[in-house]
Amino acid sequence: MALKMRTAKKLAIFFTSIPREKAVAIMKNFNLATMESIASEIRGLGTIPAEVQGSVFQEISEKLAKGVDPTGGEDVARYILNGVVGEEEAKRLLERAKPRKPKPFSTITGVSGQDLATILSNEQSATAAIILSFFPPKKVAEVLSFLDEEVRGEIIVRLALNREADNEIVERIEEVFVEKVTSSINPTDEEERTNLGGPDFVAELFQGVDKQLEEELLTSIQEESPELADKIRDLMFTFDDVIKLSDVDVQKVLREIPTDKLVIALRGTSKDVYEKFTSNLSKRARENLQEEMGLMGKVKKSEVENERKAIVSVVRALEAAGEIAVATSGDEDVYV
Repeated sequence: MALKMRTAKKLAIFFTSIPREKAVAIMKNFNLATMESIASEIRGLGTIPAEVQGSVFQEISEKLAKGVDPTGGEDVARYILNGVVGEEEAKRLLERAKPRKPKPFSTITGVSGQDLATILSNEQSATAAIILSFFPPKKVAEVLSFLDEEVRGEIIVRLALNREADNEIVERIEEVFVEKVTSSINPTDEEERTNLGGPDFVAELFQGVDKQLEEELLTSIQEESPELADKIRDLMFTFDDVIKLSDVDVQKVLREIPTDKLVIALRGTSKDVYEKFTSNLSKRARENLQEEMGLMGKVKKSEVENERKAIVSVVRALEAAGEIAVATSGDEDVYV
């Protein structure tokens, strides 16, 4: 009776049961993806019981040779792969075949934001920032909404700073914090150093909070590092996001932009962005713009990016003045 196991595992047992030279010769006929799967199974094999070996041999129409029980392991997998694809490629395949460690704190991602906030409120802000950097931005936004203003201000500043932490430190923090969580509630759900948080993380996080909380947290970052706050604002609203503005707001933005600057900014942009701007111009202004774009020669990419950034700055300035509204996914207000 055939054993119920993956084909790759059966082949792994077979290859560890025959002379290694023969295994190498046979393995050369497989593609790299199959070799990787087999290598992963070989390195995980311990001593193979004779009855299992016999069933595998029977299934592939081979006769079990008498002798000691064969064994797998990393050395066996490396030897076979070295002969098939060479030492360097064998090293790469074995590295890819290694079991992946679960992401830190993945066992408690299902815990509610309120419960996490309750437990985090007793942690130092530096520790809380490390912990939250491993959670999805939407979950972090939820947790922060339950924390005191001063505490979340300290945490968001640390989250915004792109820094590293030793894996050993992260593992110790995870062990202690997960124990605190599991003892308090019932959850529902490579390198030597790990990157934690960063401007990208915080910019995405802000997409899930309301405008008032966003401004409060950005103010905390602004006080600590104006440059970092500007970088996060740039990530939160890009030139392509202009399509999210209302037509009335786009018209207000266009009043602040010289035509020659807009011509450059629209060079190579998407159809949606182009139409968002041109549809809010008068017929004459639109014709002038199209004429200038037709006459324009080659433009440096850096020049295009600079003009687009200038337009984004106009959008931010008008928003700060309360003249236009830039919606985020966390906004609940509907403008009519």
